Amino acid sequence: MSWSIARRPWIAAVSMGIVFAASAAQADWPERPIRFIVNAAAGGAADGTARVLADGLGKRLGQPVIVENRPGASGAIGLDIVAKAAPDGYTIGNANLATYTVTALTATSLPYNPAKDFTPIARQWTQPNLLGVSPKLPVKTVAELVDYAKAHPNALFYGSTGTGTALHVLGALFANLSGAQLTHVPYKSAPAAELDLSTGQIQMMFSNFTSMEPQARAGRIRALAITGPNRSPMLPDVPTIREAGYPALEMETWGGVVGPANMPPAIVEKLNREINAVLADPAVIKKHAALGATVAPGSIAEFTQMLDADSARWGEVIRRNHITLE
Repeated sequence: MSWSIARRPWIAAVSMGIVFAASAAQADWPERPIRFIVNAAAGGAADGTARVLADGLGKRLGQPVIVENRPGASGAIGLDIVAKAAPDGYTIGNANLATYTVTALTATSLPYNPAKDFTPIARQWTQPNLLGVSPKLPVKTVAELVDYAKAHPNALFYGSTGTGTALHVLGALFANLSGAQLTHVPYKSAPAAELDLSTGQIQMMFSNFTSMEPQARAGRIRALAITGPNRSPMLPDVPTIREAGYPALEMETWGGVVGPANMPPAIVEKLNREINAVLADPAVIKKHAALGATVAPGSIAEFTQMLDADSARWGEVIRRNHITLE
């Protein structure tokens, strides 16, 4: 018997030992604190929902889930940290429609490959956007807004949170569907755009529900429609975009959790299971609602399918309008 043949049982035993050790390590996970990279500044809705989840998840896992805010570059800085982390479950991050899907479609270059460098873990929440106009604009419905825009081509300025961002893309889709000729004005933040909207410096914009809802309730902005499938109890008189005649504009932004590529399936499944359990807590549901969000638990497969569908839907709009991220 040759030496190469004789050593095979020993090699097999070592290989089995490695497999068993890896399985045991995954079964004991987590054994130390988990980093939760949030690609947004502290204090906003994205940060708030992440902290609610981190608190509940830490209690269920028996280890602290530590939020680390890493904003910048339309979310790419935080996501790059996640993409380049070890795929051991000890670094995860938040993702949302704007920073994960739209940035990947509009950016001319990224330090990571969005299609290959992440593991989808769980969807966390959904939230509609609001279509608002300046109170100085003589319109009270979406139909009146479209008629006014067509009568004044390129005279209506719509704001967004920047060229190539999700709110820019949504405004472009509205122009495509309505046939109105609108002029885009990018801002650095939703509140900055909404301030100019309230004073009439710009005439319309789609904005985050959390940001625009207080302005609409105070009468500083006139909300014409909500993009979600249902009216909001916070603004019950504002019709859905479907009711306003534009079902193809119906959409909700979302937030979820991702990790680096090649995470062990057992850890991904445990995270998904525990995140869904956190989201079922009535106190957590209430905290999300206070931030204008609705908890949206689901399976890993459902989250992955949603990501694929969003990429196809918004990619078509972005290509049609030649939108790139500045």
